[in-house]
Parts: sequence; structure tokens; C-alpha cells
Amino acid sequence: MTSDTGEPNIDAPRPVALITGGTGMVGGAIARMLLERGDLVRVLVRQRSDLAFEIEALGAEVVLGDVTDPGTIPGAVRGCSDVYHCAALVDPFHWNLDDFDRINVEGTRNVLDAALASGVQRFLHMSSIAALGAEPGTRANENTVPFGSWKPGYGRSKWRSEELVRAAASDMHVVSVNPAIVFGPGDRHFVRLIDAFVRGRLPVIAFAMRPMPLIYVDDVARGSLLAMEQGESGSRYILAQPTLTVGEFFAELAEVSGRRPPCVRLPDWLAIAGAIAWSGVSLARKRRPPISSFRIGPAEFDGGRATRELGLEYTSFPDAIDTTLKALSQGN
Repeated sequence: MTSDTGEPNIDAPRPVALITGGTGMVGGAIARMLLERGDLVRVLVRQRSDLAFEIEALGAEVVLGDVTDPGTIPGAVRGCSDVYHCAALVDPFHWNLDDFDRINVEGTRNVLDAALASGVQRFLHMSSIAALGAEPGTRANENTVPFGSWKPGYGRSKWRSEELVRAAASDMHVVSVNPAIVFGPGDRHFVRLIDAFVRGRLPVIAFAMRPMPLIYVDDVARGSLLAMEQGESGSRYILAQPTLTVGEFFAELAEVSGRRPPCVRLPDWLAIAGAIAWSGVSLARKRRPPISSFRIGPAEFDGGRATRELGLEYTSFPDAIDTTLKALSQGN
């Protein structure tokens, strides 16, 4: 910043970036990346936790609040130039479908309203490939139109959230990013599939020919920073590495981990029946299965726009898997 005379104003406040969901996997990666380059970071958390203390120890300011409570957001946003809105309900096996709209849609509305009222300059919304509603068997890009009617749940809530963000483009710089299935250090969901494999608990492959769109967590963070700084306002950017099939994923995982890939491939009809039964047992026990139809989609996703327009270079899959396995072995 400069003073009226054009000289640097060393007393001017440095811009602050607010991150909602900053103790989550993706929000935490963004927070660490911003802190590493010397930015001021504020993280909105619902309660004090070990993860909140870890982020605070790295230099972030931690404030208590909840995106579903409009009264707690203005104070967190005040003085911020940028907002990275990463807080969301993701769990596809969450019992109450109304919570997806309450947290993901109304929560986004609350953060947007507070950002607009506070004069925030730039706003990034962490969306998902689920918001594209891609038709099975197609290759989806940023212009994909949702296929069929939306059902209540995660995908619809993210699509509706994107609509809210896009509508604010006339008032501030806004952008959405749409990550594929995110994996890497700090993962608590998809990593269960990787863990089961390296422990020898996956003797068979199901849905071997289905696409498995993936993205390494650090690539999501880098892509988010690039989209915030260079992205076209009102646009979305898919963040996805070249899509592998399920069979190719396990072959790559076997190569990096040194384990033999499963030799048996279930036919789809049997895999579907098993997945339904597995899901039913898991729900009855109030536990999540390690993978679901939401996480293995039947479409491919083109992440090339982020490379062409933002300059995002994706981490090679072997390197990303190697880092993930090392973090898994260390309990991270």
C-alpha cells in the first residue's frame, strides 16, 4: 500500500485472508500455503480443537464462529480483503438431507452477505465436481449443464451455492473451484480405501472400468490461490488430474506401495449388489463405508482450464500417492 504522496505506507494494515473450514483438509492446506508465503490468515472455527491449535501455532488468527450463525460471521470477516469459503457438509451418508442446504447453501449465503457488507474484494467458493451434475459416460468441463433433475443432497447443495456466488460477481470478484476426489495428507475419508489396500484388506476390485477422478490436496490449494488471483470473476475452474479408471488407480497404487494389485475383478452387477448391502450395514451401524457411488462417479472431468488459464501444474500421481502413503504411515 502507498500513502497519498505515493510513498510506501508502512503503517497501513496488511490485508487478511479469512478461511472458513480452515481446520479441514483443503482449508488447512490453503491456510498453510498462505502462511508460508507470508500472508495474514484468519481461520473461522466452530470450536477449539487440536487442529485449530496447530493452525494457530503456524501463525493464523483463530476466531470462533459458525457459517450457519449469521451473527458470528461479520466480526470474522471485518478487515479481510479475501475470503476462502471452504466450510461445507460433505458426507454422502449424512442422515438429514436438509442439513446440506442449511450448511452448504445458507452457510454460503451468510458468508457472502457478510463479505459484501464488509467490503471484501475477492471471494473464493470451494465447490465440487458433484456440482456439475455430469451425465454418465461423458467428459465434463466447466460448461457442463446438469444432467436430469437434482435430488436433495451434496451435489445439489453445491450447485445452488455456486449460483449464489455467481450472482455476486457484479459486486466483488468471485470464483468457484470444483475439485475432484481430494486425497493426500490430512485426508479422513478417501484415504480409508488406500489404507485398506496397503493393509491387504482389498482382495478384489469392484467397478474396475469406472472413472475415478482424483486431485491431490496441495494441487487444490495451489489451484485455489491461482483462481483467486488470476481467475475470471463469476467463473468456475475444475481441479482434476487426468482421470484414471478404478483398475488403473489400483495398478498405480500397487506400483508405488510395492504391493501386488488385487487379481479378482467383480462384475458390475455383483459389485453393485455388494455396495448396496455394505452401505446398508454401515448405515445401520452408523458408520461410513470407505467408498461410495458419490466418490466413484461414472463421468470424466477435464481439469485443463486451470492449467491453460491459471498455470496450475498438477502433481504427478506417483509422487502424490507416495506422499500420501508416507503421511498415512506416520498417522497424519
